[in-house]
Amino acid sequence: MAESGGFIASMGLESFYSHGFMTQTPQNLVASTIDFVEYTLANYTHSVLPYMLAAYDLTHMHLNADMPMNECLERLAVLDWHHHTLLLNHVARRASMIQGMALLSLYMRSFVTEQDRSKNLMEELRLRIRRGGAKLNNGALALTPSELAGHLPICTGAFSCCLGLSKESMLRLNLFLQARNIMSCSIRLNTLGPYKAHQLLGQQLRQVVEQSVERVSQSAADKLVAVSMPGRSVSPTDVLCLDDVAPR
Repeated sequence: MAESGGFIASMGLESFYSHGFMTQTPQNLVASTIDFVEYTLANYTHSVLPYMLAAYDLTHMHLNADMPMNECLERLAVLDWHHHTLLLNHVARRASMIQGMALLSLYMRSFVTEQDRSKNLMEELRLRIRRGGAKLNNGALALTPSELAGHLPICTGAFSCCLGLSKESMLRLNLFLQARNIMSCSIRLNTLGPYKAHQLLGQQLRQVVEQSVERVSQSAADKLVAVSMPGRSVSPTDVLCLDDVAPR
């Protein structure tokens, strides 16, 4: 994940540690770290992965000739802005945008071929993200339908579909990367050693990742796809009701 800045944030582990929620004994540090990973992946499963799935589905519709490219891009823009409004921290917004654009650049430079139907889609997506990102950096409070902020979940969904990953593989990979990111932060904080972190990642946390994959709500993603339809306005109710279809 070096190309997309996968290690630029710890998802709050430093704060969790510095506020005293991790008792200073080896056994409690391990247990507290596992608990933190479980809480973080649960939040990620319900608040981020439905957007990733929805972006995947919209991209898949276009690549299968079921949706014109411009409609696909405009609906991705609706999803992107929908997600933007849920990120209240400007640091999280900026990190997500930087990583999203980096992921698309990685695809264009390393994976695309001239024969790929995805080439034009990804080129236009990057162009619209550049325009949208420039406006937001200049203080814009909203974007047009032809502009995107380029948040990581949207870009990851499009990237994974164009790359030919299955949805299940995409979900499992991204959940694993989230867990690995926290283990990397634990090593930097010296709350876990590198050997213990690798042991947890290969054993206890593998089960946590698999359980999280099973909890991802396709219904929430379908609702987001419906929200992105042309002419559909996004209301606060649309945001709140996503949790209604997420499994408990």
